Amino acid sequence: MGGQATGTARLDSSTRVPLYQQIYVILGTRIAQGALAPGERIAGEAELCAEFGVSRITARRALNELAARGLVVRERGRGTRVAERPAPPAPPPLAASIDGLLENVGHIGRTTSVSVLAFGDVAAPGDVAAALGLPTGAPVQRAVRVRHLGAERMSYLTTFVPADIGALIAGQDMSETPLLILLERAGVPVSSARQTIGATVSDAEVAAALGIPAGAPLIEVRRVVLDSAERPVEFIRVLYRPELYRFEMTLQRVATGGGRSWASDPRALPLAGG
Repeated sequence: MGGQATGTARLDSSTRVPLYQQIYVILGTRIAQGALAPGERIAGEAELCAEFGVSRITARRALNELAARGLVVRERGRGTRVAERPAPPAPPPLAASIDGLLENVGHIGRTTSVSVLAFGDVAAPGDVAAALGLPTGAPVQRAVRVRHLGAERMSYLTTFVPADIGALIAGQDMSETPLLILLERAGVPVSSARQTIGATVSDAEVAAALGIPAGAPLIEVRRVVLDSAERPVEFIRVLYRPELYRFEMTLQRVATGGGRSWASDPRALPLAGG
């Protein structure tokens, strides 16, 4: 089994992601990357138990999950083999420049489509309230959307805006126009933003919405958008599938007190997506 020579991956028992789902993600990644070829036999339950130090029940659940997703075929007496069906070509990842704000959001709006999963007023949870400078429980407008790149579901977006700001865009179609552009059109003077980029894994709700396994890796972007008076007018959390999205940044070589170093373009605003 030449495809098995992939090294031993480690499971993380400290997370909330079940061990069988972690094994599923590891094996699914090996298949997607070609380390396990179509028709090739993959490790059975006993071999997975030895590789990952898990029970046979856990190994069996991981293999059953692969089979349920159509990635492998399990046959009595022949073991488990990678499915022969050719995978549909994945669309090229969307490259989002961080050299602009509305220009970049407009580009994403033109090259992708959106499905709105939920919309309405809610009481602001603690982290949302803190980000928007509101008391916990204050009314905010919440929208949950999935952004599509071709036939693929690329990202899961949850946005919150203060209730008075939300009233300005009441009745607008968020499936047609990015929220940030709707705010601009409504007269909100968007000026700047604070953004962090990190990594996380999908929970059951996000996994179902994006059509990926629970525990799959995701890029996490959290952003607070400010108006010209430095008031927070939007808080957004976006979860991107890493194989379908990447960030690009323009760097310049500049002189510093200690010599020369790289610096980001001072005009750049890290606001990809939305």
